[in-house]
Amino acid sequence: KMKVCINNVDDGGNPLKVWQPNKDDERMVSCFKKETSDIDKLVCLENKPPSWNDEVGAYVLNFNGRVTMASVKNFQLCEQNDEQDQIMQFGRIGKDEFSLDVQWPMSLFQAFAVALSSFDAKLGCD
Repeated sequence: KMKVCINNVDDGGNPLKVWQPNKDDERMVSCFKKETSDIDKLVCLENKPPSWNDEVGAYVLNFNGRVTMASVKNFQLCEQNDEQDQIMQFGRIGKDEFSLDVQWPMSLFQAFAVALSSFDAKLGCD
């Protein structure tokens, strides 16, 4: 399961916390793993699990026509408690072409970084 944490921001786009760790337990990943008191300063996203489709005989995700080719690289990220609202989706649309859709609170830069990390299964994993 892919998990992504980004800094939570207010309505003006300002970060709720500036992460400048002096120790390992002050890092974003430590906050996420240990669910410290700063967990509300993070937006924690997970990939949406696919559902079984009897017609196709495979697990599928609905990209609403934005992704046109099956690929293990295709994924949708949503908040942990809300699988209906995708914050980001990424998927193959051609041999060497991909589509990337993103919405607030994730920035284009953050989404692009997450998309790039999906090309290396070991990147960003424990």
